[in-house]
Amino acid sequence: MGPARGAALVVSGLSLLACLAAFANGSPFFIRLFLACLVAVVGGFAVLRLLRPTVSGLTVTGRRVRLDRPGRQPRTGEVVGLPFVSPLYVGFRWRPDTTRLPRAVGLFREQMSESDFRRLCAELRQGDEP
Repeated sequence: MGPARGAALVVSGLSLLACLAAFANGSPFFIRLFLACLVAVVGGFAVLRLLRPTVSGLTVTGRRVRLDRPGRQPRTGEVVGLPFVSPLYVGFRWRPDTTRLPRAVGLFREQMSESDFRRLCAELRQGDEP
């Protein structure tokens, strides 16, 4: 899986607009400055996650998920709930075998090859059926 440059560009633009909006309200200057800095930090972390994904590989078979991470052991688990599958984005929640709380995964089409993305969408849709 590679970086999502288009999504990172959109998020950085929205973060810039949110920083400008933080200065446009009628609050005291220090509150506006704090809000602008907070938006910049959160937006920066989101852009970094889009440009440097923490997952290098993803395999979905039925309801089972395997996430490969560089330099770490792969994690396996099970899809929880209904996945969101669209032509541009796939998102789903999964519960790792080692923890009780579910995690979330979101992928843009540009992060994977076209055939792998199509295969992932099909597997997630078929995994929904009983």
